[in-house]
This record gives sequence, structure tokens and C-alpha cells, in this order.
Amino acid sequence: MDLMSPEDYFWERSRTRPPTKLIITKDRIMIRILIVVAFAASSSVAIAQSVSVTLTEWKIGLPSDTVRAGSVSFDVKNTGSMTHAFYVRGNGVDKGTREIPANQSATLTLTLKPGTYEVFCPMSEESHKMAGMARKIVVTPGDASSAPKPPGS
Repeated sequence: MDLMSPEDYFWERSRTRPPTKLIITKDRIMIRILIVVAFAASSSVAIAQSVSVTLTEWKIGLPSDTVRAGSVSFDVKNTGSMTHAFYVRGNGVDKGTREIPANQSATLTLTLKPGTYEVFCPMSEESHKMAGMARKIVVTPGDASSAPKPPGS
């Protein structure tokens, strides 16, 4: 015959469950800290600003002459009849896309600081650039008060 302790007998007769003991271990504390840190880090990661770019013979189409500083993703579509590319130069940046055949696309993601940049097509020893495939963009500080402006405004 098993003997019950007075405490077990009480809980058995009361038809309620004993309160669970809160066991705080170093592992549980560390897991909670890691969850909080991961959440904080993920909420502070900036999402790249997306800018649509259209390339066609002797023209670069952009929705705006300005972008906000930070991560910028140029989504480049070649709607022309020949191969083009998209290049960004200025303020320490000197990068471009691969060659983009007609009716294909490429993406170029850069971190841009405030300043003025030149965007152009570097094809054929920059003859596309000389034929008109070049523009200037202005990168403004990344705060919310500096919204991009349409070209010519």
C-alpha cells in the first residue's frame, strides 16, 4: 500500500491541480534574451528602396531624379532592341549590372550615401553614354521628410 503525503492527499481530495513551479534556468533566460535580440534586430533591418529603370536606345527612364540614402535596389528592364547595361558612379560607388539583352531584366542593389551620382549605359566603350544614355540622380538623406521628386519638378 502506497502512503500519500498530507500535501498529496490534500491535492487529491481538492480536485484541483497543484500550482506548477516556475523553474527559471540559465537556459530559459538565455533563450528569452535571444528571442528579444532577434526581434529587435529584424525590426531594425532596412528594406531596400526599389527604383524601376527602363533602358532603351539612347535613353534611361527613371521615375524620379532623387532617391533616399540607404539601400537602393535598381530594377532594370531593357525594352530596347540591343544589349544595354546600367551603371552607377559617384560618391565612392562604381558598380553596374551585367549586360542585359533586349527584353530582359537585371537588378542592382547598392548602399548609397547622400550626394550626386551619374547613372549610364557603359556599353560599346561608353558610346551609348555619349549618345544620351546618361543621367544624374541626387541621393537625399534617408529621413522621411525627403521624399523623391518627379523629374523636372
